[in-house]
Order: sequence, then structure tokens, then C-alpha cells
Amino acid sequence: MKKLFVFAVAFIAFTGFTFSGKKEGVSKEPVSVKSNAAHDFTYFRIHHQSKKNVVLNWGITTPAGVSGFRIERSYDGEFYDVINEPACNNSTKFTWTDEGIYPGVIYYRIGCNMNDGSCHYSEVETIRVVQR
Repeated sequence: MKKLFVFAVAFIAFTGFTFSGKKEGVSKEPVSVKSNAAHDFTYFRIHHQSKKNVVLNWGITTPAGVSGFRIERSYDGEFYDVINEPACNNSTKFTWTDEGIYPGVIYYRIGCNMNDGSCHYSEVETIRVVQR
């Protein structure tokens, strides 16, 4: 089931598929799930630095309108916990280290908090940490 959900999300993200309401009382205007906003993520990468650290690197096209970020981690790929909320320092490149992680598969995503209260998410990155 999880693989089907991941496939559906990837299909929508890569194709720009749109939905339109058909039921009475539902807007007939199409709603796009693909973002072309100026604050889009240019990259999001993670790597294992030591036995207990994972380094996250990400970039955005412009810091205009961005109030900060929401770094989220999950050990099951479904439920994410906010582990840090760094401010946007008018830069386009950011780095943060997650220290003291546990062995296993870890999922990360970055939320871009906008001044208007909305939040736009990066792609999910996954890393496998083995115990030695």
C-alpha cells in the first residue's frame, strides 16, 4: 500500500497532473498540485556524516517571502516530527546537522514557511543508517 501511495505522489509531482471537481457544490476550477513559485527548492540532499549524524543541505531560488523552514524527520515515512525550525537568513543555501540519530531508515523533508502563513514542502529524502 505504501509503495502505491509513493508511486501516486511521484506520478502527480512529475507529470503536473491536475484535479477538477465534478460534484455539486465543488468548484469546477482545476487545482494544480505542481508549484512554480519563486521560492521553489533548487535541491535537497542528505548524507551520513558519522555514526550518529546526518547532514541536510538544501537550496531555494529566492528568499523573498520566506520566513523560515521546518525540518521534519520520520522513521516510518508516514508520520513526521518537526525537529528544528531555522530562520531564513536571506540566503539561498542552507545546511543543518541532525545529531544523535538511531539506526534504521530515516526520512527527511523540509517545509518552507512563507510570510503569508503557507508552507511548501521539498521532496522526501531517505537514508539508511546501520548500527556498527
